[in-house]
Amino acid sequence: MIRELFEKAGELHGHYCPGLAIGVRAAAEALKLLGAEKGEHSLYCIAESRACYMDGIQSVFGTTWGGGNLELRDRGKTAFNFYDRTTGKSLRLVSKDWPSGLEKSEMIEFLLNEPLGNVFSVTETRFEAPEDSFVRQPSQPCAVCGEMCREPFLRVSEGRLVCLDCAEKKLKQ
Repeated sequence: MIRELFEKAGELHGHYCPGLAIGVRAAAEALKLLGAEKGEHSLYCIAESRACYMDGIQSVFGTTWGGGNLELRDRGKTAFNFYDRTTGKSLRLVSKDWPSGLEKSEMIEFLLNEPLGNVFSVTETRFEAPEDSFVRQPSQPCAVCGEMCREPFLRVSEGRLVCLDCAEKKLKQ
């Protein structure tokens, strides 16, 4: 089953690499440990760095940037905080020190097939799961550039609503 998940994730990602295998394995293990099903809106992931594994997580766990349930808090660690906001269950998977000197295909096989404890440590999450706040926000045109901007990102400048870009330009002048 893990091989099929990896193949499908590669279609999204565009190639097959150890980084993708990390994300696929982490997401598959998280689903098992949380007792969850892919794509449930209650699922959330906070990754602690960005790399190819983000596509593996999106493909297997079902969390996406566009869906508002995948977040990056860059700490430079290959670590993932997984949440099921319905049940309150959560876990963090942190990469272990993997063998060096393996060929690419050997590393992929290691990451996909080794026992969980050889690939990741399972710990408590580092961050609180955010509330489910994916709500469509109204937009208005910026008084300076005219581009539509969601209201929470508008600022008042000289009595007019302006987007962040125009507000920042004004501050630099």
